[in-house]
Amino acid sequence: MASAPDDAERARRRKFLQSFHAFDSNIRFPAPYTHFAGKPLAPSAEKGWRFDALGYRNDIHPEGRPATETLRVFVVGDSTLVEGQVFADTIPGRLESGLKRVHGEGARVYNFGAVSACLNQMIALITTRLMDLQPDMIFVVGGATDIFQPWSFDPRAGYPYNHFASECLSDFFFDQRKTEQDVEALSYDSLEQLIFGRLANLRALTNWQSDIWEWEVVRQFELALKRLARLSGGIGAPVRFVLQPAIVRKSERVGDEQNAASGAFLAYLDRQYDRIEQVLGRLEAQGLAQGPFSIRDLSRMFEDDARFLFTDIVHVTSEGRQLMADRLQAEVADLLGAASAPSAQG
Repeated sequence: MASAPDDAERARRRKFLQSFHAFDSNIRFPAPYTHFAGKPLAPSAEKGWRFDALGYRNDIHPEGRPATETLRVFVVGDSTLVEGQVFADTIPGRLESGLKRVHGEGARVYNFGAVSACLNQMIALITTRLMDLQPDMIFVVGGATDIFQPWSFDPRAGYPYNHFASECLSDFFFDQRKTEQDVEALSYDSLEQLIFGRLANLRALTNWQSDIWEWEVVRQFELALKRLARLSGGIGAPVRFVLQPAIVRKSERVGDEQNAASGAFLAYLDRQYDRIEQVLGRLEAQGLAQGPFSIRDLSRMFEDDARFLFTDIVHVTSEGRQLMADRLQAEVADLLGAASAPSAQG
C-alpha cells in the first residue's frame, strides 16, 4: 500500500505530459532574447541527430569564421527548416550541397530554423547572435507561423507561440504573494487549469478569430517586417525575406494534401496570405525592399505543380525541400551578382 502515492503521482505526471506534449522542452528550450530554440546538444526524438551548441540543426557549430569558409550563408526560419533525416536532407543542407558544387568545399550553409519561431524571434536571433558571425548573406524564411500560430496557440499577434504558458509557469513557481495554503494546492492539475484558463481569457480579450483580430495579426507582421528592413542596414550582410510556400496557394491538392486542415482554418490561411502578399507589395512601393534588404514571395512556388509536395499546411516532402533549396540557390546567385555589380557611380 505504501507505493500507492507514488503510483498516483506517476499517473498525474503522465496526464500532465500528455496534455503538454506540444511544449516539448527539447525543441522549445528557453533561450535569451529569442524566447526558445532547441535544447543545446539535446537529441531529437526518434531522429538520430542532435541540436548544436546554440540549439539549432547543424552538424558543425557556427563559430568565428575560418579562412577556409569562402562563402557563409545563414538560413533563419521555423520548423520547415528542421525537417529532414540528416542535415543534408534539410532545406539548408540541400542548399549547401548545391553551393559546394558551384563554389567548392568552402561554401557553408548554417541552419537557424527553430520549431514554431515567429518573425520577431527571428529578428532577435539575427541581431543578438548571428550578425557577429560574419555571414555573407542571411535568408529569413517565414510568414506562415505568424499567421497560423495565433489561431492555435497564443492569440496575441507577434507573440511566441507558447508565451501564455511561460507567463503561467512564472506565476506558478515564482509568485512571492502565494500563501502556504496556495503552495500546498499546487499540482499538475492546477497548473493545467491555470494555463488553459489563461489561454481562454486571452482569446476573449483579443477578440480571437474576429475580423479585427485577423487584421491585427497582419498588422503586427507588417510592423516586424518593417523593423527588419530598418535593421538590415546595420547587420553587415544582405538580408532577404522569403515568404514561404503554403498549401492554400496550390491550385490542385493531391492525396493527403486534401486533408491538411479544416475548411475554416484553410479559408483563414488563404485570407491572411492574400493580405501578407499585399504587405510585401506595400514595402516594395515604399522603397523599403532595396539595398541590404529585399523580399521574395515564394508562397505560390508550387501553385501549378500537380505532384504531392505538402505533408501539412507548410511542411514539404523531400522533393519539395529540394525544390526550395534550388530556389534559394538561385537567390544566392542573385545576391552575389548584386554584390559584385559596379555601383551607379562606378
